[in-house]
Amino acid sequence: MRFRFIFSIVALMCVFLGLAQIGPALVDLYFNNLKSAKLFASSCIFTVSISALSYWILRPKQETPLRTKEMFLTTTLIWLAYALWGALPIYLSASQLSCADAFFESMSGLTTTGATVLSGLDSMARGLLMWRAMLQWLGGIGVILIAVTILPTLRIGGMQFFTTEFSGDAMRQSPTVLQTMHMILSVFIALTVFCMLCLKSAGMNWFDALAHAMTTISTGGFSTHDASIAFFDSPTIEWVLIAFMFLAGLPLVIWIQLCQRQFFLIRQNAQVKTYIHFLLLALGILLLGRWIGDSLLTETTFRSSLFSLLSVITTTGFVSENYAQWGSFSVLFFLFLLSVGACAGSTSGGIKMFRFAIMGRQISSRLKASVQPHAVVVPRYGNRPINEEVSSSVLFFIGIYLISVCIGALLLTLTGLDVITSFSGALTAVANVGPGLGNFIGPDMTFAGLPNVAKILLSFMMLLGRLEFITVIILFIPFLWRRNA
Repeated sequence: MRFRFIFSIVALMCVFLGLAQIGPALVDLYFNNLKSAKLFASSCIFTVSISALSYWILRPKQETPLRTKEMFLTTTLIWLAYALWGALPIYLSASQLSCADAFFESMSGLTTTGATVLSGLDSMARGLLMWRAMLQWLGGIGVILIAVTILPTLRIGGMQFFTTEFSGDAMRQSPTVLQTMHMILSVFIALTVFCMLCLKSAGMNWFDALAHAMTTISTGGFSTHDASIAFFDSPTIEWVLIAFMFLAGLPLVIWIQLCQRQFFLIRQNAQVKTYIHFLLLALGILLLGRWIGDSLLTETTFRSSLFSLLSVITTTGFVSENYAQWGSFSVLFFLFLLSVGACAGSTSGGIKMFRFAIMGRQISSRLKASVQPHAVVVPRYGNRPINEEVSSSVLFFIGIYLISVCIGALLLTLTGLDVITSFSGALTAVANVGPGLGNFIGPDMTFAGLPNVAKILLSFMMLLGRLEFITVIILFIPFLWRRNA
């Protein structure tokens, strides 16, 4: 491990995070909140100074590519450093917050989880609200870049199955990683601006429209109001967010292909088909369950069901209505949906659609082989055969996912939390969804009442789920640290 080189990269990345704090400072100046503006300016100067000095001391004499094991460590350290530095202005700006609270809020933002410990958002400094939205937006674009450029290379969780998709015709015009990142960033910004304009047209003010656009496209879910989207009480705003949550759950490479008019590649994308079919099936099941539970199937019922469904599946976490009050069936159904996630290559968390699809194809092929022992059954996904490496990688990922949730839930019970809160908290943190279930962390509640130990544990679980588990877990394997590894 070239620790000096790795820490220099982390320090350089933290310089950019420090400079980003200029945005919230300017927002506070616009709204004449000089005290909050000074706090963000001070945090910006401190973060940039320390990070720039660290980079100057540690900078390498010559740049060389990172080795695979160094990439694991660098990626994890960047997210940890961002969470720590991102917590600084939150700790300074929000009163009566502990260090654990500030770190939890920052990590929740960067991992686009959306769980919060803050209340009284309606009267809070606008700069702090914008910083929370910016953390989610920065975390969202970071997730996309990791999914497109790093995970397929490291062959994590079956992502190598999409190496061809991410580097195929849509990317051949951008032969370098820098050009690919530029294309991704351009599309991400364009979607954010378009969402902001639509929300403004639907009735939000410019500040709320920008903040919610950033947290919608990043599937983060931080709002500028305690009541989340229910504050606006606007069907039009909810329909706009329904549309953009659906779009944010699609692989970002789809938009690059769309800009390049490669429509045939979009039509052939098996993951998008799985995503749409699953949404329609889940919506039908939820509406049926609510109808059996004596709910009238009105436009409001349809809209609230679709909104909550997309909010959970895309792991956005917005709340327009407390679905925990829809009956036991809805609660159990949403508990299952917490783990699903949208498409790989999007900012959503969870297991992801393609992994469920590959697992389903494997089960189907094994059942066919049991009926016809002499038949040669090759599982396929999207007209491509699923090789043994991808299958084992997907099953390994799902196994690690479930084990992590179970261990996390057990550890949370040791902090004094009840079973429902512990299990849903572990599940929502690992899946990067946001709201949980139970008496403490329900859809219309915050995580402020949890013990500090539980908040730190949940913060680690957010990072674990956001970086696809193996990136973090492998750092604890002794073999990685051997000189010849």
